[in-house]
This record gives sequence, structure tokens and C-alpha cells, in this order.
Amino acid sequence: MAAKGKTVIVTGAASGLGKAIATGFLAAGANVVINDINDQRIAAVEAEWSTSFAGKFITRNASVTDEEAVDELIAVAVARYGRLDVLINNAGIMDDFSPVGAISKAKWDRVLDVNLNGPYLTSKAAIAQFEKQEPSGGLIINIGSNAGVHGFHAGAAYTVSKAGILALTKNTAGYYGPKGIYSVALILGGIDGTNITDAFAEGIHSDMFQRIQTAQTPFVSGKTTVPVESIAKYCVFLSDADIAQNSNGSCIQFNRNWPEA
Repeated sequence: MAAKGKTVIVTGAASGLGKAIATGFLAAGANVVINDINDQRIAAVEAEWSTSFAGKFITRNASVTDEEAVDELIAVAVARYGRLDVLINNAGIMDDFSPVGAISKAKWDRVLDVNLNGPYLTSKAAIAQFEKQEPSGGLIINIGSNAGVHGFHAGAAYTVSKAGILALTKNTAGYYGPKGIYSVALILGGIDGTNITDAFAEGIHSDMFQRIQTAQTPFVSGKTTVPVESIAKYCVFLSDADIAQNSNGSCIQFNRNWPEA
């Protein structure tokens, strides 16, 4: 298998999409570092996998917005497994569908911090490791969104953060590709079973939400959604050395053709 024996870090990995991706890599024989900031979810993963994947994973609570914590996350992974091969930048949060004129500065800063500054910090730290290890090289998979391409699928902050992810992917691929360090983004559509709706606990900008809904084919759970297990399979596929090299710089739509292309 392409992932067998490789070391993979997945951020936001104790539930939802991140957990599915981690599961996919573990099933393929990889060593996986489960990073999350929710201790309850981390404990649940540890209990669930203590027998089935014993010795093949470790957990870590490190905020992707904290550079020192991110550097330590990479160091812990390498100390345990000897090297780092794949970084999955999955951790992210949603906004409340507010347009630019209505979103608070605090909400804007929080979404951009997690969704864009986080992948910058984790990518920076991972690349430092990729460059110095022998043999050198590695892969970064960024989890993108339809919102980063179409522009009118979420609020202003989430849209900008995911557009930035695509630019970060391409810029990283262009410079580091010749060094054997590859960068790919998956542009995802609707997904069930994630924690992204946690952002709606305090309500949403209903007018913006309704305008978005009427501007596209309606989202239908189970019909227009992409299964998290399918996304996990694709991440494992991309970790093959030949596939990673030839996919370098790609921003791949993986959205079940929702909304219609």
C-alpha cells in the first residue's frame, strides 16, 4: 500500500472528516498523529483505537494557531516515528454566513486565524522537517472548499480563508516541488458528519444564508454530500509518491458535482 509505514499528521482529527482521514491512513498501514484541541474527543479516539490500532497512532492537543505548539507537534511526531511524510491540513471552522459589512472583527480574525494562519504555520513547520530528513521530501494536503472557488457559498470570512488555501497550495507547490515536497488541495462540497456547524450555535446571518440557498441547487443531506470515507480514500491515494508528484499544485474538485459545474 502507498501509505504503509509512512508518518502522517492530521489536524482536527478526533472527529468528523479528520477522524475519517486518520482512519483511512491507519487502515492503510500508516503511523498517524491525531491532532485536535478537544480533549473529550481525543479521549474517545484513544479508547476506541487502543486495541485495533495500538502502537500505530499518538494523540496531541496542539492549536494550529500557536507556532510553538505546532513546532512541538512536528517534533513529537518525528521523535516517535523517525520522520514525517504527509501533513493533512484539515482543522477548520465555519463563519456564520455574515457578509463583509456585517461580520465582526473578532469573528473575521478567528476564522482567518484557524483556516489560513493555521495551515501556514503547520506547512512551515512540516516543510522544515521535509527538507532536513533523509530521504527528504513530503506531501501537504490542504482541505479546501467550494466556497474558495465560487465565492458565494458561505460568509465573507470563510470564503476568503478557503480562497487563500488554494493560493497557498499553488505557491507552495511551485517553489518546493523541485525539492520533492508536494502540495495538493481538495476542493470539497457538502459533507455530513462534521463539526463545522458548531459555528452556528449563536445563530447565522439569515438573509445571506437564504440568498446563497436560492442562488444554487439546494444542499440535500445524503444526496449532494460527499462521504467522509471517500475523501479519506482519496487522501491515501494522493500519498503515493508518483501520484503526489504528478498532482503537485492541483486543486482538485471532489464535490459530487454540487453545485453543478
